[in-house]
Amino acid sequence: MRPRIAVVGGGLTGLTAAWRLQSAGCAVTVFERTAAVGGRTRSIRQDGFIFDVGAITMLPTYVRIGLLIEELGLADHLHRVVPVIGIPRAGTIHQLDLAHPLKSLLATQLISGATKLRMLKLLVPMIRTWHLSTYETLSTLAAFDQETIAAFTRRRYGEEFHEFIAGPIISGNTLNSTECAPAGELLWMLRQYAAPYLLAFDQGINLLAESLAARVPVQFAAEVLAVEASHQVTVRIKTGGTERVESFDGCVIALPPPQLAALSCDLTARQRSFLAALEPLCSVNLHVGLARAPAATETFILPPRSEQAYLTTIVMDHLKAPGRAPTGKGVVSFFLSDTWSREHFDRPDLELKAKILAMAAPFIGDVSQDVESYVVQRWPYAIIKSRVGLYRAMRDYEADLDAHSRVQIGGDFLSMGMEAAVTSGEKVASRLHRVVSSSKREEVNHAR
Repeated sequence: MRPRIAVVGGGLTGLTAAWRLQSAGCAVTVFERTAAVGGRTRSIRQDGFIFDVGAITMLPTYVRIGLLIEELGLADHLHRVVPVIGIPRAGTIHQLDLAHPLKSLLATQLISGATKLRMLKLLVPMIRTWHLSTYETLSTLAAFDQETIAAFTRRRYGEEFHEFIAGPIISGNTLNSTECAPAGELLWMLRQYAAPYLLAFDQGINLLAESLAARVPVQFAAEVLAVEASHQVTVRIKTGGTERVESFDGCVIALPPPQLAALSCDLTARQRSFLAALEPLCSVNLHVGLARAPAATETFILPPRSEQAYLTTIVMDHLKAPGRAPTGKGVVSFFLSDTWSREHFDRPDLELKAKILAMAAPFIGDVSQDVESYVVQRWPYAIIKSRVGLYRAMRDYEADLDAHSRVQIGGDFLSMGMEAAVTSGEKVASRLHRVVSSSKREEVNHAR
């Protein structure tokens, strides 16, 4: 009989684990509390527009995702984006072409010549951390977990670099603040973006999760209330107001840290302490479909805090891949800081739309009259708040992981991005398959 596996959570980690376990011969069931898969890679298709309301792009360094895309036959939907980054300063948006980063940095008037010279010293820590910057865990960067990005960059490269390069990169990509995040986060980010292009699906970034969900059994609106492990794993599930209990040979729990800590049964005290200390950053995003594409040619606009205190990122989604908007029309996404999002989280959608478009007007013009469709997305948990000491704490958490447990824990909270989610899903699937396969062999031998 095939081993029965429960997977709790229909995000990328859970779906990847389910696919790998099913491919290895297990009978898998994914339990997803909501009505849709993908978690924070969600895409919404509305009025002819495609809105990516969570994750927005994929990087060429996403090796595991690249292999998975080929395996699932999705390569024809994948497009390369040659991105232009726009960073505003004193009323001018300065463009940085990621296809020619060195040339752009040398030519830009965003920063002074003196700052450009000081930036050359950045090559030393980048070289030191190049092979350490993985998607499996950020604990490898513990040596760069001693001071904040703000302290690190101001000391080495000056205030101008901190304000107009480091700040927009961090807040625009992770919503984090340089005043809290460890220096390693900047080095990790620079490593991942050291490529001349980005990747995007023409059908929305959630195509990967949706394709996985089409290949494995998923039960929607199924909330897992408890997981208990002994010689088997008992899972208590609530569906439509009715509770039931099922037994499995193994279980993968792939949930955000707050839910993970409440559900996981095999955590050590040190692991529980680590998860309890993780703080979520929340986000309110606005996504608009426009009757006319804005004149802006930048793929991403990353306002520094001195230019706009709360608007972290503007994305011209119609430039990411064909088919995101009808011909001649545009799709633009706006991402807000944790501080602003918490203050305005429960405000009406219409009010949020007006406020956010007003904040963005200095950078892309007034597009409020061109809005044909829009979505306001609220994420109470968008990403983990980075802090000094986090990477060192990760080492303790990982040291306590039990590779022999019937309950394996996965997620992207030890690193960042979609690749981290897929990498974790494959890793926990491999561990759990070894556990249940060994158990089945022992049962057969005992029966003999």
